[in-house]
Amino acid sequence: MKKVFFVLMAVALISCAKVNLQTSQPLKVDINMRVDVYQHVAKDVESIQDQIYGSDQKQINAILFMSEAYAQDYSQDVSAAIERRKARRDTIEKYFAKGYIGENKEGYLQYITKDNILSDLKSSIESAIAEENADRTAIYKAIAQKNGVSVSETAKVFFDDDYKRAPSGYWFEVSGGWKQK
Repeated sequence: MKKVFFVLMAVALISCAKVNLQTSQPLKVDINMRVDVYQHVAKDVESIQDQIYGSDQKQINAILFMSEAYAQDYSQDVSAAIERRKARRDTIEKYFAKGYIGENKEGYLQYITKDNILSDLKSSIESAIAEENADRTAIYKAIAQKNGVSVSETAKVFFDDDYKRAPSGYWFEVSGGWKQK
């Protein structure tokens, strides 16, 4: 019996041994805050897109007799680009609806088809694409700089928002090529 007691005591003392793990340098943990940055970019994108394309929020605001309010922390260049995009929205949507243009995965417009389009209309479409893409570039750069992300990351958020807002039939470049929504 005494042997069992001593064995149990020895096991208990050994199992209670203190193990001390220390490093000569403190441990550093790298935490990536991309989710927070993405949320800020998404809010900026939504604000700009609502200004260009409108929002369901406007209807709610009208019922509550509230005026529209958007963040005005954009430069004059960005505000001008937003206004130009807003002014050309109907033309761009017409070209989308006819299947002449689509949005590529980089968030820019491009031709889907040039076949069977009159030359006058081709030059009008090319001009609209060039102007729209120039304004998109200005906006993408400003939002990227404001949020500390790349222009391509910002363009991706705009692409996702455009895809979500687009009606059926619009062309988008998605994985695997061009597809109609």
